[in-house]
Amino acid sequence: MRNLIILNPSSFKGKALEVRSDVESAFKKHGLEYEIHISKSSEDIISTVKTSLDIFSNFISLGGDGTLHYMANALAGTEKNLGCIPMGSGNDIAKNLDLPFELDGCCLAIKNCRVKRIDLGLINGSYYYLGVSGAGFDSVVTELANNTKFPIKGAVKYTYAVYRTLVTYRSKKFFIKFNDKERTIDAMFLVAGNMAMYGGGMKIAPKADPTDGILDICIIKRMNKVHFIKAFPKVFQGQHLSDPFVEYFKVNSIEIDSEYNFSVFADGEYICKLPARYEVVPKALNFIVAP
Repeated sequence: MRNLIILNPSSFKGKALEVRSDVESAFKKHGLEYEIHISKSSEDIISTVKTSLDIFSNFISLGGDGTLHYMANALAGTEKNLGCIPMGSGNDIAKNLDLPFELDGCCLAIKNCRVKRIDLGLINGSYYYLGVSGAGFDSVVTELANNTKFPIKGAVKYTYAVYRTLVTYRSKKFFIKFNDKERTIDAMFLVAGNMAMYGGGMKIAPKADPTDGILDICIIKRMNKVHFIKAFPKVFQGQHLSDPFVEYFKVNSIEIDSEYNFSVFADGEYICKLPARYEVVPKALNFIVAP
């Protein structure tokens, strides 16, 4: 099978570009046919994948969750395969799918090409996502984490952004519609999870399964800051669901709006402003997993 590697030169502060020669050597060692494309932008990733569908069978991300996100948007609904060499700051998609992280393991997975057909989330009928999407406190945290200049990564970067944001953040009214019901909730934030983890390994939607044809909704309701600080560490193990200020349920679709003009993020990437309609698209994408 022919492999197109999409190398994101900005992933993990340029580290993806630094390992290019190692990746090429590993592909040659394992007898894998490949070409490398160095991406210039998110639009370039999508257009390159779409225009290469007739040429390649496997499309391999050499980058982070953002690279996978845009590649998935180009591959959704096709029979082509998405693969991953994790090289981002969080790598939550790889963690969610229990993918190998060392280079030889990645190459063996690509060579064996064991494929899992997974669901995708869909926002406003236009934007697919793999893992978790959220709005609210979560949006502000993600914006800060994405733009921090400190040399930190993964969960540490996200945790820093959480506590920094908590200093001034106040809960907001959210308006949700699902299953012919309408509710107003005073909440910190809401997420719609197709997978369990985000933010460098935080299990915000611990029951989410990207093969069950359903989205997991987690609502963190209004709580005082002391309670939030005590409860927050439980998210890393997915043990926050027993908290009385957490609501968790499953839906096929949900509409979310707020009194505040929150940004919506998915897989760590900015998507749009609220309101947002979330749906699940079952069995939308082939993903190469560990043999």
